[in-house]
Amino acid sequence: MADYLEHLSAEVDRELLAGLDPQRGTLEAAMHYALSVSGKRLRPLLFLALLDASGQDAQRHVGLAAALEIIHTYSLIHDDLPAMDNDDLRRGMPTVHKKFNEAVALLAGDTLLTFAFEKIAAAPLAAAKTVEIMGIITRCIGKEGMALGQALDLEFSGQAGAIAEIHRLKTAELIKGSLLAAAVIAGFDSGRRRLLEHAGIAMGMGFQLADDLLDVSGDEKLAGKKLRKDGANQSPNAALYSGTEAVRAAIDGYYREASGRIGELGIVFPPFLLLVKSMFYRSQ
Repeated sequence: MADYLEHLSAEVDRELLAGLDPQRGTLEAAMHYALSVSGKRLRPLLFLALLDASGQDAQRHVGLAAALEIIHTYSLIHDDLPAMDNDDLRRGMPTVHKKFNEAVALLAGDTLLTFAFEKIAAAPLAAAKTVEIMGIITRCIGKEGMALGQALDLEFSGQAGAIAEIHRLKTAELIKGSLLAAAVIAGFDSGRRRLLEHAGIAMGMGFQLADDLLDVSGDEKLAGKKLRKDGANQSPNAALYSGTEAVRAAIDGYYREASGRIGELGIVFPPFLLLVKSMFYRSQ
């Protein structure tokens, strides 16, 4: 199972850089740099593994899978900027604004978002399915999704009750969207899509809570980024406001929710189930 996921991840890594030449100027160099930094590739792996679990040819859709990671990477570049979270490291490497500068980082993030939709538009799908997937992804990352989550994060000033909504918007929505994109290709009906939506939100919430735990108790070398900064920054970290034991219990609850919905869908593909579990229980 680990070999399967490593193979998919390598395919995504190759596709991420397709069409980019760092010798063509600073903009492409910054885009190439951001996509070259190693990562979990969680969203594309979920998308591809769900396609395989549904009897589809995942290999045909590596370009669309890469687009999901490119969108995630754009959001990280902006999230790391001094005006946002002000991070110097991302996955153990200097953040884009540290490697280049803030103006280049802004442009690289903007252009990566555009680049992602070029790849979605080129997917080997009927036009109606391509448009449907574009609609799903844009809703998950726009003014009612990830962008709104980032805005609420910036406005956060210690209201513990707002944390779950920030986590849902900023993290869980794109995870849900990655699964729904696969559901469009696989031809899931509305009932199965609703189950998948619930599973995706639970997966995203659990994943973000695991990240909150890592910030307060993780190993910086394994995480590849600066930890234990959420308290000083008044960031919406659930572990700081609810305590680590409550967060661990919530993670278990979200895992049961996600597993139950996946079970109702009849998904028994071991690599997909392993990937889902790794989102909740991880060391980095």
